[in-house]
Amino acid sequence: MDSFSLKQKRVVIIGGSQGIGLAVAQAASAAGAWVAIASRSKDKLTRAATTILGEVETYSIDFTHEDEVADLFQNKIREFDHLVVTAFSFSGGPIAKLPMSDAKAIFEGKFWGAYQAIKYARPYLSDSGSITLFSGNMSQRPGGGGFAAGIAAGGALEILGRALAVELGPIRVNVISPGVVDTPAWGLLNDKFRETMFDQARQLFPVGRIAEPEDLAHATLALMTNKFITGVTLLVDGGEVLSMFPQPEMKEDVGKMTHPLVEIEV
Repeated sequence: MDSFSLKQKRVVIIGGSQGIGLAVAQAASAAGAWVAIASRSKDKLTRAATTILGEVETYSIDFTHEDEVADLFQNKIREFDHLVVTAFSFSGGPIAKLPMSDAKAIFEGKFWGAYQAIKYARPYLSDSGSITLFSGNMSQRPGGGGFAAGIAAGGALEILGRALAVELGPIRVNVISPGVVDTPAWGLLNDKFRETMFDQARQLFPVGRIAEPEDLAHATLALMTNKFITGVTLLVDGGEVLSMFPQPEMKEDVGKMTHPLVEIEV
């Protein structure tokens, strides 16, 4: 089954310094791949590299800056086999309150950042390789208000994945749509808010728990190595969209998140 192996393959993860991206890097390295991780923070990259057992290179870039992305692939990475993009910028608020600059920044980070990464990666990406993008399951079940721009950007990524699966074939292009994942991003929220959400999710999700980054890494490696999957959006959310789990909501003030379960703004 060597055709399903990552041994001696070159894997590039944009957003690989923490959370899902780091878990993908660790799993790919453990499977025998050479790994490159790119992120804004040099400190996070340095710490992340110490947790990856195999060969790893780190690159500090802002992937919303076109010149930095172009330089990464043209002058540093060169030929490789698999691209994974987990990085994104995010804020939120009701459409009437959210400044257009913030709404555009959401698309710049989540959609256009991934788009230009693919644009500049394509000349160096193996025809037998793959691209894996990340959206979010709120595109399947929007729930609370205040996230329209982010949900739209995630939905656009899913359509982009399908379009590029046709345009770039035989390179395979897929999208993973996660739900609640226990990553450092949730650490930005108030502790009570976060733990109440997590506890309710454990009770309501069919699988009885929330996702760990390793769950998403396993799904990513499956899409990398299965050579007959392309153009799909893979929902990896433990059945969240099937549950009665209430979605959080951005209400009156931009950046103030509320939730039906918690009387706290964060």
